[in-house]
Amino acid sequence: MLLVVALNYLGSIAAVRNINRTTDLSAPSAVASARAQANLLRMLGEVRGYLALGDESYRDGYRLANEAFLADMRELEGLLRAKGESPAGRSNAELGMQEIGQLLAEWQPLSEQLFELRNDQLRREPALKILVSDANPLIATVVASAKAMMLAQRNRDPTAANTALLADLASFQSSFYAMVAGLRGYVTTGRESFKYEYQANLNINEGAWSNIAKEGTTLAANQTALIDRMAKSRTAFLELPARMFEAVEGEHAREDLYLFRTKAVPIAERMLALLDAVATQEQRRLQVDLAGGRDQLERAQQIILTVGAAAVLSGLLLGLIFRDSIAGPIQRLTGVADRVRRGDLAARAKVESGDEIGKLAASFNSMTVQLASNIGDLENRRREQENLARRFRRQSEYLGALHDTSLGLIARLDLAELLSDLTSRAAQLLGTEHGYVYLVDEAGESLERKVGVGVYATHIGQRLAINEGVAGTVWNTGEPLVITDYQNWPGRAAAAAQMDITIRAIMGVPLKSGDTVVGVLGIAYDDASALDFGEEEVELLKRFGQLASIALENAQLHTATAAARREAEEASNRVGEQNRMLESLSSKLSKYLSPQVYSSIFSGKRNVEISSSRKKLTVFFSDIADFTATTDKLESEELTELLNQYLTEMAKIALEHGATIDKYVGDAILAFFGDPETKGTREDALACVRMAIAMQRRMKELQREWVDAGYKLPFHLRIGINTGYCTVGNFGSEDRMDYTIIGGEVNLASRLQAHADLGGVLLAHETWALVKDDIESEELTPLTIKGFSEPVRSYRVLRIRGDQPTPVPVLRHIQEGLRVEIDVPFLKDAGRAEAIKVLEEFIAQLRT
Repeated sequence: MLLVVALNYLGSIAAVRNINRTTDLSAPSAVASARAQANLLRMLGEVRGYLALGDESYRDGYRLANEAFLADMRELEGLLRAKGESPAGRSNAELGMQEIGQLLAEWQPLSEQLFELRNDQLRREPALKILVSDANPLIATVVASAKAMMLAQRNRDPTAANTALLADLASFQSSFYAMVAGLRGYVTTGRESFKYEYQANLNINEGAWSNIAKEGTTLAANQTALIDRMAKSRTAFLELPARMFEAVEGEHAREDLYLFRTKAVPIAERMLALLDAVATQEQRRLQVDLAGGRDQLERAQQIILTVGAAAVLSGLLLGLIFRDSIAGPIQRLTGVADRVRRGDLAARAKVESGDEIGKLAASFNSMTVQLASNIGDLENRRREQENLARRFRRQSEYLGALHDTSLGLIARLDLAELLSDLTSRAAQLLGTEHGYVYLVDEAGESLERKVGVGVYATHIGQRLAINEGVAGTVWNTGEPLVITDYQNWPGRAAAAAQMDITIRAIMGVPLKSGDTVVGVLGIAYDDASALDFGEEEVELLKRFGQLASIALENAQLHTATAAARREAEEASNRVGEQNRMLESLSSKLSKYLSPQVYSSIFSGKRNVEISSSRKKLTVFFSDIADFTATTDKLESEELTELLNQYLTEMAKIALEHGATIDKYVGDAILAFFGDPETKGTREDALACVRMAIAMQRRMKELQREWVDAGYKLPFHLRIGINTGYCTVGNFGSEDRMDYTIIGGEVNLASRLQAHADLGGVLLAHETWALVKDDIESEELTPLTIKGFSEPVRSYRVLRIRGDQPTPVPVLRHIQEGLRVEIDVPFLKDAGRAEAIKVLEEFIAQLRT
């Protein structure tokens, strides 16, 4: 009997130990593991939400989920250590926890790195960094240089070549702007249409640049420097788009998403798998502990029955007496344990005594209560985990829809199509097919249905007044509205009764431009749907409402931009026509003005008003010797032809040297240097003398041409040059004025011309003093000139210093009754002496 009691006591102790282990360790470990999995899923979802939207609420949610996860891990580690297993015999769960700790150490800095990348747009988008850091300075240089180039080109003579170059510059500038806009669009959105825009405008830009490069030899010095700067910056810039395209099209287009996808997600998935393994192992341990307790109770029963059977003969009477008090409670406790094993956690053992069997029954009941509580907690955690996973999937679907819709905002400008797609997307994510968009009409007096899906696809164009229906109420309040019992809602619109499907619940959110409500987005559930609108659904529709508002503003901006572009094009055409008319008129007017005066007037540097000033100028005066006698021998047609050719050739040389031609007085030319443009008194004087020498050389060439053409008395030119202070400006009346110079220095240049040799150039002393280092000359006897009290010092120009005397192949002199031609290079020493002798004889005869 004592043996039976001892065996019963030992079996009870083992069963109680297993029950306590289940209650205190195995069940809490399984719960903590499931809770950690749920919090890890929350962490992953919050990180993904922050990377997609940048909303700080996701980052705050991540911090809370992370703290809860760390608490779960500490609790789980404590429970596993409490099991008292030696390091040499550590379980798979403890090994898994060790690996989770290592992975968690990698995860913590990685999450902060992801947040920092999301907040730094240049770091997370390599293509944008190339555009901002490398390309923008080059773009600015090209744009600034192109503007300066166009400004300089507008100040040049309006010739056909200069006008064509200006058009090429305008084409280069506009196509470059379009290239940059397309490149920026592609870098920020990745849409192929922007890449095509860049490449198409690149071809136009290449053509314009090629034309500009061909005109390089005709450009001014400052323009050449601008072209060189543009070429260097443009060449450097064109190397960058390929790098941007590679960055946009590669897997590193978004560094934060790439890091999340390649590092964060694998770590999270591994931790989830390890936690799942821990939870599975702990659940198996729970089952093993429960089964062990049941088995120990059964073994104790079997031992008792066996020993009892052995003593049945000796203790039959005692057995019959004590059977109910010993074996009965154990059998009933075993029956309760079997019911618990089959899942009946409401089963309870009856405590029939205060002995060990009674204590065992009480402990068993306590274990069953705790087990039911733990299993209930596990079930709640499982449902919570499923809800979190469902919300995570829904959030992922929304982010995908948001990404596609955001790209649609950029790619499409058809407002009705885009709003319809937005409404369909929102309805799909909310589990329905019914939705609409109302927009405020232009008068601002009513709402008009622009888009409808599902039951609202009919009656497009339907109008609602303010406070009529859900849309009218939202328009009035500017706040979201949810109606859960639409059929009994007193504010329902009258048109709702005409719909083919009964609407049970409806929700509307405002579409705003700034603080103004411009429309309403609505979604509805019909009576066949069991879904309802909660806070999550309202928040989701509000986000779609924000997208729709952006779409409206984008479409309005596009419309306004198109209208402005049309107006600009029309204005440009009108301005172009006026410019062509002005260019034609100015081209005609330029024939009557000196180029310098014409340029200063049309560039705005000179006011067209009666005014004058005193300036130090170098004055040039030329005249054809014996012009009257020469012209009497010519027909008027011949005279006109010769005079026009002479004046054309002389004017060309004057303009090449920078002279301002004052006027033509018959055959005489009056010009000056120093106004409206000057290079300095000395440089002006030197340019004037060089011009005079070039004119005399050209006259000798013209004389030969005229003689060869049969004209008997070709022109001979005399030139006088003086430097001094003159009065220069606009003289005349408000109705008719002339830009000219006056003063004694002008008269002196005219008088010096009269004393110059045929084909010679005579300088006044002040001019000679300025050019003597560059011009060889010889001083003549001081001249007595009418109008000047003192004799005037003068200098005959010989040549430019450093120039070799130009051999004259044939000396010619032709006048009426005389024609002399001497081929000097052909005459040798003896022939030259004989020629001199003959000429002296002729001279002697002429003197007699």
